[in-house]
Amino acid sequence: MTFVFWHSYLMFHQAAYIRELANMPGNTVHWCVHEALPQRFRERGYPVPDTGRVQVHVAPTPAQIAELASLPDSVQVFFGLRGFALPLAAFKASLGQPVHRFLMTENRYEPGPRLLPRRLVYTWDALRYRRHLSGVFCIGHSGRYGGARFFSACGYPADRIVPFIHVVDSTPVQHLPVQREHKEILYVGQLIARKRVDLLLQAFSQLDLPSARLRIIGQGEEAQNLQRLASQLGVAERVRFSPGLPNAETVAAMAAADVLVLPSRFDGWGAVVNEALMVGTPVICSDRCGASDVIEQGRNGYVFEAGNASALGGHLQRFFEDFQWDRSALAGAESVRLGGAAVAARFQRNVRRLLATSPATTPSGTTSPPKMLKK
Repeated sequence: MTFVFWHSYLMFHQAAYIRELANMPGNTVHWCVHEALPQRFRERGYPVPDTGRVQVHVAPTPAQIAELASLPDSVQVFFGLRGFALPLAAFKASLGQPVHRFLMTENRYEPGPRLLPRRLVYTWDALRYRRHLSGVFCIGHSGRYGGARFFSACGYPADRIVPFIHVVDSTPVQHLPVQREHKEILYVGQLIARKRVDLLLQAFSQLDLPSARLRIIGQGEEAQNLQRLASQLGVAERVRFSPGLPNAETVAAMAAADVLVLPSRFDGWGAVVNEALMVGTPVICSDRCGASDVIEQGRNGYVFEAGNASALGGHLQRFFEDFQWDRSALAGAESVRLGGAAVAARFQRNVRRLLATSPATTPSGTTSPPKMLKK
């Protein structure tokens, strides 16, 4: 199969499976981006991801876009059509061509005052684009606040919305016995209101485990407010704030922690969940994080109701009292389940399944894309 991916940049949370897709026999993979890696990510220490055998096209010209978007019988994957110039340009260039089009997108179901206007604009997009698509790969698919509910409400048929995930490369770590007497809870991410680190501090302050410690790795506009809140709650001496660290040090901190918590009010995904699980650290995250899709209650962590400090605190207490796991075994299992090779295989199976339900070849000899209209 020939795959053509259209992104704004070489996403490090997509590279692992795209690279493995190119390693599968019979596949040719093109990855087209506006730029290799934005400066804001370079400044945070992110490297340009390894793309392996993938044919990468940076800042393609209009002629190159037209050529790549019309490769016969190719699978064209557009990462977002709203606010993404290159994917939208390529999508338009592909119209009328004998190709198969798929939309890939993060969940957009963010409760609050922005939900209605967002639903209206995405409904308008569905009316314009769905008849040209063979399916939608939704990152953050399931649950009450999942993308399946949002995009089906906007007009995309539910049976053609496929669950998908962000993918990260595994980082080898040596699981040595932890030489400390306290239990360590870890948060990694931006210190902004949407991440609800304040909720984590509240839950931590109510935890009946005096030996527990909380480490917060990240920076952002809420840093000083969160430090003041820790003092007001009387837990400042048990909370350690660390600014952004190099990726290797962050992964090491994940591997050493007892549990990682992602308490966000909303996250399209939350790749720190993958990173923690793949080094053998269980996760507690809110039900409004897309990555809650990969949490299996009691096996690799817990999911709690977003905004509910008591529920988060209860899961923390339960974790330290009842949770049993083998760190090396968890790391091995999750590195396979969430790794690039397994995700690439699932992706290709879903593409084939969706294409198998497409209309037959038209009299002109070209493949007609299925019309994604509501029944």
